[in-house]
Amino acid sequence: MAAVSAKELRGRMRGKRAFVILTVHLLLVAGFAWMIESLAERTYSGGFSSAFSASSEIGRQMFMAIVFLLTLVTLILAPASTAGAISMEREKQTMDLLAVTPISSLAIVLGKLFSALSWILLLLLASIPVVALVFTFGGVSPDDVVRAYVVLLATAFAFGALGVFVSALVRRTQAATVINLVAVIFLTAG
Repeated sequence: MAAVSAKELRGRMRGKRAFVILTVHLLLVAGFAWMIESLAERTYSGGFSSAFSASSEIGRQMFMAIVFLLTLVTLILAPASTAGAISMEREKQTMDLLAVTPISSLAIVLGKLFSALSWILLLLLASIPVVALVFTFGGVSPDDVVRAYVVLLATAFAFGALGVFVSALVRRTQAATVINLVAVIFLTAG
């Protein structure tokens, strides 16, 4: 399993693409947090509430908005990054080579799943400093942040596993991607 994960991660992290995506992700999350903070600050600036309660309410609103954004990113990227896990091997005609290696089928599938999830984990871990900014406002405890990240990781694992499952069923990567996104919309809206 480690060999498949290492191979997949090397392929993902080569070149500038991974670092550009990580930078854009952090800019998106930080810009979104700044926008929510500005809107919440305007809302509470003219009210009769104390500065302490307004600050804690701004912190809670920022936290909820950032976690919501990270959930959307996870819901989109987890199945999209695993949609081609198995079907891409069929398209490149390397599935037979992979099947004759001494690695078990379960190890291949789990290796591909964990390499895709490690990319999502990297994006989530990179967003922790932005999420930690809510502590300056108050209203959010470290337990809330830990719970939010546990739910995000469980969501990434569930939808990543769904992506690998669909990729194993469907021969074409494009069809697997479309089916994954439709399944995510159906499961999320339902």
